Amino acid sequence: MDATPLTWIVAVSGLLLILLLGALQLVAVLRPRAEWTIASVYGGSPEGTDPTAYFAFNQGMAWADVIAWVPLQIAGSIGMLLGERWGFLIALVASVPFWYTAITIFIWDRDMGIREPTAFYWIIVWAIWPVFGIVEGVYCFVWLLESI
Repeated sequence: MDATPLTWIVAVSGLLLILLLGALQLVAVLRPRAEWTIASVYGGSPEGTDPTAYFAFNQGMAWADVIAWVPLQIAGSIGMLLGERWGFLIALVASVPFWYTAITIFIWDRDMGIREPTAFYWIIVWAIWPVFGIVEGVYCFVWLLESI
């Protein structure tokens, strides 16, 4: 089955989002306590909460993203663009962390007060991840059902 224009939009959007996230998280893996990493990747400040929990949470997410999520999303997007069934299946799997980790981050931010509760942060920075994950997941699921 050929890739449709909607497939291209979903797959390329997934690639762009995951490459941005992957680059930022790679910086976090390589320089976990650098000032730029804290300000630009993690957000907030370790002094605003328990520093041990702050670094453990953010480092766990960084390593998980770099090792597992980024390769899955890249493989899924490439497979989608090739029109392969396995690509849509992998992309469906890779769509889960987009919304799953957003829930974790939402609870972490709400209860630990890590990031400022600005409209820009919650709508632009935070919401784009779960919204894309749901869109990608639904699209891949429907595509897989229709390809049976």
